[in-house]
Amino acid sequence: MKMARFAKFVDKTENAINKFQCWQASKWLKAVIVLGISVLLFGVFYYLTAFTILLALIVAFKFFPEDVKGILNFFSEILSTDGNKKDTEDGYRDGDLGFGFYVGDIRTDDD
Repeated sequence: MKMARFAKFVDKTENAINKFQCWQASKWLKAVIVLGISVLLFGVFYYLTAFTILLALIVAFKFFPEDVKGILNFFSEILSTDGNKKDTEDGYRDGDLGFGFYVGDIRTDDD
């Protein structure tokens, strides 16, 4: 399936190259020029898409700051790496060294 797509891409590229028969240049140079133009067009599309997303974020932060902050807080809670705060809070818990009173990750003697 992927080879068929690549073959179609090669055929389209070759057709685009053949349209420039009036050029007095080798076929590989024409291919490089056609591929360069297609890469430039892809780059323009990519940057316009990125700019549109950035503009949407700016508008969201400007006009809906409370809603956006709530959404960002929700995602930061989900993606936080310190979600196990209960494992490091001070107090009695079952830690690495057994049940006891912990200050941070250090177990203190209750005696």
